[in-house]
Amino acid sequence: MYALILILGMVLASSPVQAETESWKTLNTAGMLAYKERNFAMAQEMFHRALHLLGGATELDPRIATTLNNLGATHEALGEYEQAELRYRHALTMIETIQGPDHPDIVVGLNNLASLYFSQKAFDKAEPLWQRGLSISEGFLGDAHPHLIQTLLTLGLVAQAQNKFDQAEPYYLRAIAIGKRSLGDDHPSLIPLYERYASLLRQTNREEEAQVVDRQVEAIRATNQLSFPQSKPAGD
Repeated sequence: MYALILILGMVLASSPVQAETESWKTLNTAGMLAYKERNFAMAQEMFHRALHLLGGATELDPRIATTLNNLGATHEALGEYEQAELRYRHALTMIETIQGPDHPDIVVGLNNLASLYFSQKAFDKAEPLWQRGLSISEGFLGDAHPHLIQTLLTLGLVAQAQNKFDQAEPYYLRAIAIGKRSLGDDHPSLIPLYERYASLLRQTNREEEAQVVDRQVEAIRATNQLSFPQSKPAGD
């Protein structure tokens, strides 16, 4: 699972230049490009150089928070989880100080740290971070925005992994309800939501209910197959 790279200011599609003429933007952009190309060691070097370049900046400089987050992403990609946690936490603290505890920019930092914990099966650490991110997102998006679906699905998965089935079910049902309201009853994007809910029902020995959900999935698949035009037979 890839972490989210933060971007501040204009992104410059440029290559690294000599140290004496390097700027934070060019180094940060070079790091992002290397990260996208899965050259994580090179990305880490670029972000380290960007951070060093900001050595004289104030601790409240948002570029430092961005660079720390991006370094965390490279540490995570390289399997350096302790270093990743330190970078993510430092970045998150700085963003909170700069923007305030409920600013939407914080959600990215919360998600990255939660995803790191999730990958290590530290569900008890990941869960409250995603819950906080959900609360912040609800504050500026409302409680029925489709952008909430992924977080609700993730929280359901985390609760299910901890056998908190009574907590997982409302997350899944809410994700489905938002999806149906925003996309329509037969949209194919509902299928993974229904499938995840069916897995919970089976894990809690509710096979008949799971089969009802399975039929809903098949109905969506059938509807969407019929909605696509059939290809014409090849001519002679």
